[in-house]
Amino acid sequence: MNNLKTIREFFALSLSQASVALQITKENLTGFEDGSIQPSVLEWQKLSEFYADKFHVQAVDEHVEPIHFRLSVDYLMNIGLTINDLIAIKWYFENTRPELGEFSLTLYDVNNASIERRTSEIKDIVDQFAGYVLLNHDGTMNQFIDERNNNHVSDWRLILYKNEQLIIDVTEQLVTFETLVNYSIM
Repeated sequence: MNNLKTIREFFALSLSQASVALQITKENLTGFEDGSIQPSVLEWQKLSEFYADKFHVQAVDEHVEPIHFRLSVDYLMNIGLTINDLIAIKWYFENTRPELGEFSLTLYDVNNASIERRTSEIKDIVDQFAGYVLLNHDGTMNQFIDERNNNHVSDWRLILYKNEQLIIDVTEQLVTFETLVNYSIM
């Protein structure tokens, strides 16, 4: 399972458009997307750079653009999210639909589904979580185990936070990629 087809569809690119832009035959791109053909390391990198460029949208308001966008191969292969992936995703939502709320990495209490910790600053994500969120083989997020707090278990969530009454959980859309709602064109 990888995220190639769904991320292409997220940006409303046809197979032909992506194939031409990537200079890959439709057959090979289809094979990459359905997993019947395994891309080489260089092909994975090319795919990462191509889709990272799609996340790079014009700045709104006072935002300062990052120097470079890079999606990790881990993200495309559905292994994990790195700090670079989180920067690209955060930038994308802030500059396409800021009215939906602030992109945040959130820990939820497993027992009562309440927010335990919400972190929206990338530097804080790096400090608190080393900037890397591990995924399970099926695309779901590993639970967060706080070893400094009696091994307390929490669920990772990626959310757009406007206020306590307006929270959009985009974890499934951005990680599991079974169905992906393109919030940027709604």
